[in-house]
Amino acid sequence: MFGYSREEAIDRPVNELVAPAELMEEATRFSQMSFRGERVEAETKRKRKDGTIMDVSVLGAPVFHEGKQIAVYAIYRDITEHKREEEERIREKEEARMARNIQINFLPKSNPDVPGYDIAGKSLPAMNVGGDYYDFIRLNDHQLAIGLGDVSGKGLAASLVMANLQATIRSEALYGSDPAYCLKRANKLLFSSTDARTFVSLFYGILDINNHSFTYANAGQDPAVLFSCTNPKRLLSTKGIALALTSDATYNAQTISLHPGDFIILYSDGISEAVNSNMEEFGKDRIFDFIIHNKSNPAATILDMLFDSVHEHVHNGSEQDDMTALILKRIV
Repeated sequence: MFGYSREEAIDRPVNELVAPAELMEEATRFSQMSFRGERVEAETKRKRKDGTIMDVSVLGAPVFHEGKQIAVYAIYRDITEHKREEEERIREKEEARMARNIQINFLPKSNPDVPGYDIAGKSLPAMNVGGDYYDFIRLNDHQLAIGLGDVSGKGLAASLVMANLQATIRSEALYGSDPAYCLKRANKLLFSSTDARTFVSLFYGILDINNHSFTYANAGQDPAVLFSCTNPKRLLSTKGIALALTSDATYNAQTISLHPGDFIILYSDGISEAVNSNMEEFGKDRIFDFIIHNKSNPAATILDMLFDSVHEHVHNGSEQDDMTALILKRIV
């Protein structure tokens, strides 16, 4: 393990062979403990014949015969790979913590107070955090922009792109009220600032409370769903390519009127694709059925109940993705 032959090692003090100069005092102390009849267990560093340093575990103990100590023994085990793996786990855990904090800190701290409407959003980052995004942007005294999206990938990189997405959308939103134009500009900016493996799906819309209209555009995100008294379910299915895949993408906007009792839900695929131990997805039909049976509740309550229902479905299933959803209800 240390690179010495038998002939090179015999009659040489072991610490002289394997202890780095800066750890000679420690190695001597371990030897003295064994000589005194004490047991030594430690993780430390030792050197090979060629001078390279490795992580080792040391087990030293006295040898007794008929109640008398007659010798000591020491066992060294190379744990370099184990330490490397442990440090990698610690690094990944710290990166996940940083990514989670970035994501949480960039999400809205509260739900908007809009006369005549009940609006709420909720996001639960997974342990292997990704880049789910939702936002409320007050444009003026009668317009509110909302967005929900998902950044490809996981970890710190995805969270940083998500933060970039939020800054991009917020800056573009202030320049105009056309969702299609906002997505077009955001796409161009993200395409120039991300690598070829990164893309962002995003549903973006603007609520106007003066005329109770909702204008929206979609860049590769699952369509929002409108529930109303006259139409139990309608997909708001404008189509558009995800952001950052090409520099010259264009998008189309559509406008709908909202009537008292109308209800819009947006959700990420972390909800619809959550699987249980039998690999059964929660599925869009479960989401729609859940909304139909619970839409009389306040928006925030519906989201809490929906997330609880997904957790109950998953139970001991595989690791979940981020879960994010947003609800917009016209109440008067």
